[in-house]
Amino acid sequence: MTTTPPQINITIPIVFYHGVQEIADFLGYHERTARRLLQEGKIPAKKDEAGRWVLSNLDYLLSLQA
Repeated sequence: MTTTPPQINITIPIVFYHGVQEIADFLGYHERTARRLLQEGKIPAKKDEAGRWVLSNLDYLLSLQA
């Protein structure tokens, strides 16, 4: 008999981090490391209309599942 694990519902407020320094602080990286990882596409951030990197905590958490 196979049992399925119980479903867990978690509520997480969505937070947006704007700019390399905020993203680096959120991830615990040095700013230069975060900038390199952003440019390499290893952090799931996008650029806004002003050309600044933006990362949401939800996008980051979902990228960990992949």
